[in-house]
Amino acid sequence: MTSQAEPAEAAESRIAKDWGLDEWADRLIEQAGVGVTILNRHGTVMYYNKWASEHLDRRPEYIGNDVRKRHRRAVTNPRLDAMLKLFEDGRLEPVRYVARPYGKTTILVTVSPIRVDGELVGFSQIVLLKDEVQELCARFDESGRESFEREMLPNGPPAT
Repeated sequence: MTSQAEPAEAAESRIAKDWGLDEWADRLIEQAGVGVTILNRHGTVMYYNKWASEHLDRRPEYIGNDVRKRHRRAVTNPRLDAMLKLFEDGRLEPVRYVARPYGKTTILVTVSPIRVDGELVGFSQIVLLKDEVQELCARFDESGRESFEREMLPNGPPAT
């Protein structure tokens, strides 16, 4: 591991011994199929993945700049500040909300604190597109696993 302290996932036995998550973490974030943006504890954009650049308003010039400069609606920054204060005050659970920041695209957002050795160092924002989630849920509601199995297992599910 690159960190001095033992990460929580190792201490809690949620990771294989002698394997550092940092070996694959960058690929996981890039290929997760969701938008990922990471802010430092002050609200500066430190990273966003390719999905975020393709589906959200993310550009190279945003890196190293305060996210508040990019918000279009006046109410957004006070809401962001209030949410970040919750984390500064010790909240560990993510904050989830629905937003329509670009006028027509509705997004499902999860903001989580990033803590290292108990210290708040930043925030992650995970974004899903509401339309994609609703479409998947509707397909499942209509046919259960059948439509997924048809796509993933064209020869049918294995015999049990």
